[in-house]
Amino acid sequence: MTPVSRSELDALDEGQSVYPVALTLAQAAELNRSKLVTAQPEGDGWRVTAAYTVGVVRIGDFVVRVTPKVGVVKVLTLLARAYGVAGLTIDPSTVELGHDADLSAVLAVLFALEVDRAMAGGPLRGYRTEDQTLPVLRGRLRLRDQYLRRHGVLSPLEVTFDEWTLDTDENRRIRAASQRLLELSEVPLRARVGLMRLDRLLSEVWVGPRGAPLAGWTPTRLNVRLHRLLHLADLVIAHTSVEHAAGPTQTHGFVINLAWLFEKLVARLLWERYPDLVSQKTFDLDGLGGLLSIKPDLVFNDLDGDPIAVADTKYKLLGDRGKISNDDAYQLVTYCGRLGLSRGHLIYAAGEPRPEPFDITGTQVSLVIHRIDLGQDVTDIESQVAALLDKILQPESAEVVL
Repeated sequence: MTPVSRSELDALDEGQSVYPVALTLAQAAELNRSKLVTAQPEGDGWRVTAAYTVGVVRIGDFVVRVTPKVGVVKVLTLLARAYGVAGLTIDPSTVELGHDADLSAVLAVLFALEVDRAMAGGPLRGYRTEDQTLPVLRGRLRLRDQYLRRHGVLSPLEVTFDEWTLDTDENRRIRAASQRLLELSEVPLRARVGLMRLDRLLSEVWVGPRGAPLAGWTPTRLNVRLHRLLHLADLVIAHTSVEHAAGPTQTHGFVINLAWLFEKLVARLLWERYPDLVSQKTFDLDGLGGLLSIKPDLVFNDLDGDPIAVADTKYKLLGDRGKISNDDAYQLVTYCGRLGLSRGHLIYAAGEPRPEPFDITGTQVSLVIHRIDLGQDVTDIESQVAALLDKILQPESAEVVL
């Protein structure tokens, strides 16, 4: 069999598998660590598989790129919506990138365009509380610290004051995101220039070392013009990475797990319509200290906090005639038994669900199958989720009509 060139890893499609690929053991380990693809030894080479994760990583001197089936722009639109950016429309002609552009390039352009809009009136300043040691009084004296550190000496003084500054939590987050994007080699020149301009504009904003946690931000009327930019910054920080492996090899990457994206998107849209929704809550299963537990994707509570419905999201293809996998059924039946429910819901991203529920023999549980078509635009997806919520919340005695 003719070996697959490593350059072919630069143009993989979601779900594609290539074999044999000539890799060293260290390169295969780096690919697996990137979580973009998996590399497994097989015969005289390695089988590289792209499953449900898309994006691009640069490992040393070669690039691995996985393109989503629904398209790069659609994935970023859905990802932004999952992070709370409502009404984001991406015009490919505005983005000015080719059809084969990768996720990091499109995101960098979108981020730079949003920077131009959000920073049109200049960067936002705010108050930051500082604790410092000064020779003169400024702000409020910290009496306890003064006593414990200075032992009655009147100078220097331990003080707390509010500084009017650019060095706010919001600007720290925005600058950190711009620097993450600048580290990626696929960023187009025009976006790179805009990001470098932003970095200079926020030059007095503190940037922590790699891996240091960033303080969160709270939407307020004072930072309203930065909301979309801050949501995009959250997205960048969550999905970009630079890792140093053993030796000189450096791994840059922007990676999105589509199964995670589908789960987060559905949860976000449902929660906006039903705030009593609980996502990824752990429940003890054994009653003996939590040695066994379950973590349903979605639990719908009533006003008293009691579960009235449970659902799981699955980014995978339904089988023939809407068949679900045994594992999916086992999981949801367990959820229903633990929560005292007689109906569970499985939400898939592909395939045609059967119109009637699965009635599980030997139990009082039935499983209802739903589908959200990610190929539609965001407005249609929101409508699908609204209809899905109505079906999930209808009384269990009512007939299920899909």
